[in-house]
Amino acid sequence: MRTLFMTAAIGLCLCVAACGKPQPGPQGPPGPRGPAGDKGDQGPPGPPGAQGPAGPQGPAGPSSRIRILRQDCSTLACTATCADDEVLVTAYCGPTRAAATFLTERSASCGAIPDSTKSPLVAVCASASHP
Repeated sequence: MRTLFMTAAIGLCLCVAACGKPQPGPQGPPGPRGPAGDKGDQGPPGPPGAQGPAGPQGPAGPSSRIRILRQDCSTLACTATCADDEVLVTAYCGPTRAAATFLTERSASCGAIPDSTKSPLVAVCASASHP
């Protein structure tokens, strides 16, 4: 019985060992075309185009004038006033740039009492004139 079992096992091993990958046959004809797939992601941008010609020169714009005022606040009450044709753009008090009080659209103050910690009052005035 044991001999029969061993012979069967060896025969089975030989059969399995003889099984290999068979040689492929000739390629068949192509099948029908399948449905279209989903749209893919956008590709990278292309190279930049050539520089175009320069355009014509535009009309002259309004000229502007900026003026900076500095007012000492250590001995006198401190107010800065822009000229009649100017507007106050911004103002601050002292090196810590404390907020100034805006009195009108053309004037600002750091207070009525002289204070060296609020000195100087710096104000920026601007005017625009049309050509």
